[in-house]
Amino acid sequence: MKSNQNFIKIVLALIACIDVQGKVKFTDRQVAMMIPKYFARDHNSPKINRTRVYGEKGEKILHLNIEVNRNRYENQMEYALSAMASVSQHAARPFDTFVLIMEQNSRQLKDERVKAKAKCTIDYFVFKRVNNERWINKCLKVQEI
Repeated sequence: MKSNQNFIKIVLALIACIDVQGKVKFTDRQVAMMIPKYFARDHNSPKINRTRVYGEKGEKILHLNIEVNRNRYENQMEYALSAMASVSQHAARPFDTFVLIMEQNSRQLKDERVKAKAKCTIDYFVFKRVNNERWINKCLKVQEI
């Protein structure tokens, strides 16, 4: 009798440990709402003009418009993509693509659209499994709009 009670306690303790170890998954709306909070943590982060999640051609897309300062262009692009990768890894259903529209603060420069493969970008920024050169060549497409 006592051994059965101990066995039940051990099983319940193991189940509790498994539940605690499981990752919390968030809805698309919650992920989109986390992005501005992520940017608010850093006073050097670019200004967000728009955040949205949508589907297109069977792909799930996380879209972000930011205002870019030409003096910190590279850092702002990487910061935004890093934020998208960090937050999106907690989504209930993974994203396929990140779209980043970089709106220039100067009329002389054209806005740019960055399209990044989500899994590859998460592997680069979060898990450090992809090197910089491969990430730039295989995961990113940058075009003027």
